Amino acid sequence: MSRIDDALASGSVKQMLFLPSGKRLWIVVGKDNEYWTDPDLGFCSCKDFYFTTLSGGDECYHLKSVRKAIEENRFTTIKFADSEYVGYLQAIAEDNVNLLGRS
Repeated sequence: MSRIDDALASGSVKQMLFLPSGKRLWIVVGKDNEYWTDPDLGFCSCKDFYFTTLSGGDECYHLKSVRKAIEENRFTTIKFADSEYVGYLQAIAEDNVNLLGRS
């Protein structure tokens, strides 16, 4: 089984849905951390994205997993109130600063 199929089978792809606006964030629970992805922008917060994808290499498996999960409707949706959106984005930013600082 590929890492992508494993991510889908294990329920690692999560859609954070903010209501009533319908804003969505995509998270993939990886081996060591949770990674924020934006399939529309082709972005992932993992180190592989920074070191491989941005250098012209292949997309990371987190981003591929989100794309496949959307295609196959195989993801978990977690609902939040719109009032939680800014705080959630701040937490993602802080986590990613800490993650990148460990390199």
